[in-house]
Amino acid sequence: MNRPLNNTILGINISHDTSIAVVHNGELVDVFEEERCRRSKYWAPNENSTTLLQSLEQKINIETIDEVVFTSFDRRNFMYEAPDDLKFDRLATREFAKEFTQSQHSRERLKELADQFELEFKHNPNQQDNIIMDDIITHQMKLPKGEYLYNICHHEHHAWCGFNLAPMEEALIIVMDGGGCRLLWDEYPTHQEIESIYYGTGTNIIPLYSKLSNQRFVHDVSDSFQNELHGFLHTDSVDTLNIEDVDYELVSYPSMGMNFSNVSAALGTDDEGRAAGKVMGMASYGKQEHNHYNRYNYAHQLELDSYEYTCDLIRKAIEYKPDTRNIILSGGFSLNCTNNYKYLQAFPDYQIFVDPIPHDGGTAAGAALQMYQGMVDGMEDNDNNGDYCKPSVWSET
Repeated sequence: MNRPLNNTILGINISHDTSIAVVHNGELVDVFEEERCRRSKYWAPNENSTTLLQSLEQKINIETIDEVVFTSFDRRNFMYEAPDDLKFDRLATREFAKEFTQSQHSRERLKELADQFELEFKHNPNQQDNIIMDDIITHQMKLPKGEYLYNICHHEHHAWCGFNLAPMEEALIIVMDGGGCRLLWDEYPTHQEIESIYYGTGTNIIPLYSKLSNQRFVHDVSDSFQNELHGFLHTDSVDTLNIEDVDYELVSYPSMGMNFSNVSAALGTDDEGRAAGKVMGMASYGKQEHNHYNRYNYAHQLELDSYEYTCDLIRKAIEYKPDTRNIILSGGFSLNCTNNYKYLQAFPDYQIFVDPIPHDGGTAAGAALQMYQGMVDGMEDNDNNGDYCKPSVWSET
């Protein structure tokens, strides 16, 4: 590009770990986490809250901002409610479980199950994010409704943040967390990304692989039955797809990030399973002891399982780009400091960089960095005058 693009972009993450980030001329200038300003751990906005972001009030001069981009995890939801005569009929429940676990849940398969068992279809089209964003834009930033870009490429934003902060010109980027974007919404609306592999080179981040799980959907359906059929509604089948040179795997088991959250809730560290880091800390005090079960030993065994699982994922990433010797880890699961140290020993020939903001707070930076690069690319591709035109929030033009 012949001339600099003088732009200051504000990225706002409205999922949990709510945060804001400032990118000026492609450089990440600041990141602020809302819970630090509020002194309220795990705070996140919702459509019923009239409280706006204190981090914006305390840290940002709105007059200096040229563009705003919002990001979030994917709040779209796809749910079935089972009728009472199915919930409390043991024989009918067995038949439902048998059919439910035959395959991964495509949209077509879900319709078949709904017709067969008279399930009630419920669909949340993600109005919650729209309400939150419009509230912040109109009441706090005093801009017209809809004056922003909205992008929910959750894992991709983790990758943009990690790659920008890493001292590497090229790298394999591995993103792992509890769940993110429903990348295949049209065909598999219940599945959301849990693990992704990208290749970062220069100013490009190229998706290579994504594993999507419908574990949360299965969990919610299980909860509607009398005996909470958590162990009976998971399917062992795996669907594999390749779309535009990206490999996808669809599964029903939880990610390792979800497992730490599940254990967090089971051990009582947090009712909603948000204190996964506490379980990682407990693991250091546990050991493998036969017939001796306590919270520390449970956490320790999960830590060992997650280490082996993640080593397999790193090997999978290396298979895509065998000549690349740099690896970046991002996503909330990358906060596991003990395992991160072990990866250095397991892969001594590789440089491993852990994103300094691997949790969802980093996606505000990732979204702003991605938007800036899109602006630069748009100017370079424009044969007329090199001006940047922000994509409309209402269409793809």
